This record gives sequence, structure tokens and C-alpha cells, in this order.
Amino acid sequence: MTAITLALCSLLGGALSCGLALPPSHLLAGRDGTFYEKRDTLHPINPNNDVHWTVAQNTRQMQSADDAFIARDFAHFNHHPNSTMYYTGGVIMNLTEHIEDLRLTFSTYSDAAPHNHNYRVIFGEGDWTVALAKAGGINDGPLSDLSGNWLPPTERTVSFDLMTIARWNGGLMMEEYLWSDAVSTFRQLGLLPVPPESDLPDIELSPYTAPISTNPKVDDSAANKAKMAESDDALNSGKFDAKSLHLSPDLKVYGLTDQPLNVQGFVKQLKVLKQAFPDLHLENRPYRQVVAQGDWTATVAMLSGTFKGPLTLPLYLASAPIKPNGKKFDLLHYTICRWQNGKIVEMRVNVDTFGIIGALGISLS
Repeated sequence: MTAITLALCSLLGGALSCGLALPPSHLLAGRDGTFYEKRDTLHPINPNNDVHWTVAQNTRQMQSADDAFIARDFAHFNHHPNSTMYYTGGVIMNLTEHIEDLRLTFSTYSDAAPHNHNYRVIFGEGDWTVALAKAGGINDGPLSDLSGNWLPPTERTVSFDLMTIARWNGGLMMEEYLWSDAVSTFRQLGLLPVPPESDLPDIELSPYTAPISTNPKVDDSAANKAKMAESDDALNSGKFDAKSLHLSPDLKVYGLTDQPLNVQGFVKQLKVLKQAFPDLHLENRPYRQVVAQGDWTATVAMLSGTFKGPLTLPLYLASAPIKPNGKKFDLLHYTICRWQNGKIVEMRVNVDTFGIIGALGISLS
């Protein structure tokens, strides 16, 4: 299931360099102990499952797990007792920690829930599912500000993207990679300036306009995975052009800015990042995981870089370029792409923004 939790633990340092989306409801529980630890991001264990279900069965289990979350029914959460959850900020939790984290989240957002009927995007391959949902809740409990101080409830409603990429074994989740739009959440809460507009455009799987496959008789999933790896080869080598990156002239990139970027805007963003992180590298050979079905792909990979050039952040994060300090980050990074004729026509980039800011020691206070 999804985790709807933290956003700024990564900014508070130490063992609490963790976080997902909503403010740090479990910060108080972990502040004086090591209940939540920042652990090494291990490669998946036991990738060969004992019991293989179909993609349709696994996607139904994903939806059922979210139903259980919404009902606060963790007895039907569809998680294996030995499951592992990978949060933003490099934090890894076992099932006991994960459930406790979610329960504490409910004390900050009593009605926190994803919209899983229907998801924005849901597809899968083999034992893996990819789900992107619109989630949200009302902040009716205490939350932490940028400095770790507790604030009274804002009574504001937040809405954000929540992604889960999961590996299944016989109907039970074994691994879960979690990401959500923490920056947007904090802007909506007033903890960061410039609130986002409502109902911003986003990537969305639709049977009418963007189906699983526009040509079900032809399976392009293997070719799309190969093209995705080539695109990230170009990213790693600094070949920032549409041909090398396999970008359609009609490309839309979501997640880096409020409004989707076109090819020129995306290439400009890549050049800005390359200037700040000359050794920027996405681990794509192999990926930690790549999932493909029809016209869609999703990647799980480690993204790393050393802060050696000025970094320009959006105005709601920093009013001026930040000077380099030589620090490094190495964190999980996700993409969801839709392909047509060997080109990416839509891309959702899910960056661990607060995790990177925390690793680089950048203060937003």
C-alpha cells in the first residue's frame, strides 16, 4: 500500500533523514531514539518469487491494499510480514515500522487517503505493479515547520501525487517504493511560499486518450525498456538533445515544474542540473527495477551527484542560486513514461527534492 507520511525529516538531519509527503507526524516518536533509521538502500532481495500471480491479479491486490489503508484495516493490508518499504530520504522500514508510521500520520491527517478508484496510472509487468494516485487529506493534527518546531493544525486540505512501485509474491507485497509530492504539500500548507494552482495538468492513463497500449496487437514493452536505458545513457553522458534522449517533439514532462515542460524546457532543466552536478549519474545498467506494459514504462534507480556548481531552485525554495559546497547525494529516483513510436511523449519525473536538499546541507529556513 501507499504510505502517506513525512516531508521534512530529510531537512532535520541525523537518523531522521526520511520522508514521504505529508509533514513529519512520526518525528516526535523518533526524535529521541532510533526507531526510524537511515539505512543503506540495498538491492532487492529474493527477486525470484515463490508464487507468481498475473498482472491483473497484482493490480487488484494493489487496489485492495489501498482500500484497507483507507479503512484503517491493516489486517487486510496485503503486505508480507517480511516486506520492505523504501521511503524518500534513503529511509528503509520493515512492516511494523511502516504501519506505526502510517498510524502516526493519521494523527496529523485523520482522513488521509489516496484516490484509488481509479488511479491516475496503474500498470504492471510480471510480479511488479506501478500505481500513481491523487491523494490528500485535511491537516487536523499537529505538524512540524521547517525548523522542526510543532505547529497547531492548519485545517487546510492538501492534494498531491502519490506513487507506489511494488513487487508481489502470491498476492502479498514484498517490496514497496514510495514517493509523493512533498514540495507541493508544504506549499499548500503555507510552510513554503507560493501555493500551487489547483488541478494542475499531470500524466494520466486513460482508456480514451492514453491507454495501456494504442496497438494491443504489438508488444513494444521490451523495445521501450531498451530505449529508456538508451535515454538515460544520454543523460549520464550529457547528450541533452531530443534524438539522444528519445524525446517526441510533442513531449510533456511533469513533476519538475507546476506546468508541464516541453522538449526545450526539459533540456534546459537538465543543463541547469548538469552545471550544479557535473558528475550527475543515474544508475541504469542495470536499473534497480524497470517495469513496462504496452506503451508505458517506469524506472526505479539511484541518482547521484556532487554539488560543484551553483544550483538554481524554484523561488518557493530559494530566492537566489545556492553556492556549491562539494557535498554529495545518492538517492532513489523514479520516472513514469508513455511511449509512441520509440519516443517519449509523456514523462513523470519523481525527484526526492527534500532528500537531496537534506543531503547537501541546504537550509530552507
